[in-house]
Amino acid sequence: MELFGLALSVPVAFVASALYCFFLTRVLSKFELSSRWLRLGSWLVFGLLGTELALLVSLGTVHSRERLGPGFYIAHLILFFAGPPALANLLVLRSHPGFLGRWYIAGALSALLAFCLVLLQYSVSESLYGINGDDGPYSKGHSSTSPGSSRPLP
Repeated sequence: MELFGLALSVPVAFVASALYCFFLTRVLSKFELSSRWLRLGSWLVFGLLGTELALLVSLGTVHSRERLGPGFYIAHLILFFAGPPALANLLVLRSHPGFLGRWYIAGALSALLAFCLVLLQYSVSESLYGINGDDGPYSKGHSSTSPGSSRPLP
């Protein structure tokens, strides 16, 4: 079933990203103030996404969750949904968008990022909650202590 979900995520992400990029090109690109705020917010999203990736690579998923608490997974989910639109904003809403700023190219690149984020989401979820959602270190069916310690989970 996971393979089916992965396979469907690609066309769904492409259609959603292409529609969003088309909307950016035709409507929002005409408003300089909103374009500027969207670009600023998009840089913030990419900075946070880079920070998350650095934490995952250096500490691992479980240790990142231990150090940051339950907010880690919430922030991860927010970045999961905000990443592709942030990339679209940065590509389409530039003063001179060029080749990468065309709505269909930006849509394809945003869909590629979305697919990478889906794979990351699977990895993070399985590391924290287990493959079935009930046998990971932070699943409800697991003991009430964090991995490697005797203190209760936050």
